[in-house]
Amino acid sequence: MAARQSGPCSVTMAIDQASHPYTSVLETDGNPVAFFEAVHQTFQQAKQVMGEDFDRFYCIGGHTMQLRFAGPALVPRITPALQHLATAPDASPALTVCIWDSVSTLTQMPPPPWAQDAYVGRGEVYGYNDGRMHTNFNLASYVLSMLDTSSALAMYWTRDPNQLPYYESGAPLREILNWWLGEYEYQFCHAGAVGTDKKGVLLAGRGGSGKSTTALTCLNSELVYASDDYCLLATDPCPYVYSLYNTAKVDADNIHRIPHLKSAISNADRLDAEKALLFLHQHFPDRIVKGFPIRAVLLPRVTGRRETVLTPASPAAGLMALAPSTIFQLSGADQKAFRAISRLLKQVPCYNLELGTDLEQVPDVILGLLRED
Repeated sequence: MAARQSGPCSVTMAIDQASHPYTSVLETDGNPVAFFEAVHQTFQQAKQVMGEDFDRFYCIGGHTMQLRFAGPALVPRITPALQHLATAPDASPALTVCIWDSVSTLTQMPPPPWAQDAYVGRGEVYGYNDGRMHTNFNLASYVLSMLDTSSALAMYWTRDPNQLPYYESGAPLREILNWWLGEYEYQFCHAGAVGTDKKGVLLAGRGGSGKSTTALTCLNSELVYASDDYCLLATDPCPYVYSLYNTAKVDADNIHRIPHLKSAISNADRLDAEKALLFLHQHFPDRIVKGFPIRAVLLPRVTGRRETVLTPASPAAGLMALAPSTIFQLSGADQKAFRAISRLLKQVPCYNLELGTDLEQVPDVILGLLRED
C-alpha cells in the first residue's frame, strides 16, 4: 500500500440534507462492505425517486457490462464514449454498474466513514481496498467509484452532473473497468491502437509525443482505429488489443494538423480550457473496430523533418513509454501492469515512429510494416 497522503480538510460527500431529504443513514463502522451496501441503498433510493429505467449494455473484451442509470442526467455524459461497444440486453451480465448523481435525483450520499487523511495515491482510500472490495474517490472530478468483486456489482456516483469534468466523459468508468477487467487477466493500458481488421500496432508515449495525432491521422486512410488514449491489453496466448472508448482528445494547438476532424469536436466552445473531445463513432462508425492482434509497439516522436520513418527501438524503451503513464493514471495498477507490459514487449518488436511533417505518410508507413508481417 502506498504511503498515506493528506487530503483536503473539508472533503465530504454529503450534500445539504434540508434540500435533499432522501438520506442513507446506515452505520458502516469503517467496514468497506457495510459502506458499499449503504451506497448501494442510496442508489436504490435514487431509482425510486426517478421511477424510470435507463439501462444500457456493452460488450468489452467478450464480457457484457450493464449500466443502470438512476435518471437520465448522466446518460449523455457516460455513454457516447462506449457507443461502439453497445450490445443487446443480457439477463446475466458479467458486471452491473449503478450510476447516479445527487443533484438530479434528490438523494444524499452517506458521509464517507474514513478519516480525512485516508486518501492515498490516485484516489485510493486506505483500508477500503482488499481482495474483494475496491474504492476510489477522485478529489478532482468528485467521483466515487466502488466495486465488489464477489457480487460483480459496482457503484459510480458524482454530486452534480453539470460539474463532471470533460475528461470523465471521454474515458468514463475507467477505475471500475480497470478493476473488473483485471479479474479476467486483461490490462487497462494507456496507449493508442490502429491497424487493419486482422492485425495492428500499439502506439505508446507520453503527452506531446504525437500518439493521438498518429491515431487520428489514420482515420483518413485504409487503417482502422481502436484507441487514442486508453485500451485493453491481453497477452495470453497472443498479444491482442481491445477497444475501450471511441474517444479522442487533442490539444487545441494541434487541431490544425487534423482538419478532417474539426467538425467532430464536441466541445468546440470550451477549447480555451479543455482539450478537444471527439466521439469518433458518431462520425466514423465504419472506421472504429473492437480490437485486433498486436504485431508491434510503435513509439511516436515528432522530428520536424518531412519524412516519416521507422527505426528499431529496444524493449526497455517500449517499457518506459507504456508502463509509467499506465501505472500513474490508474489505481491499483502497479506490479501487475508492469508484468503485463513486460510480457507484451517480449512477444512483439518495438520501433520508433519518427513522425514527419507530411502526415499523409504516417498511415502508409504503418501499413507497410503490417504488410511485411
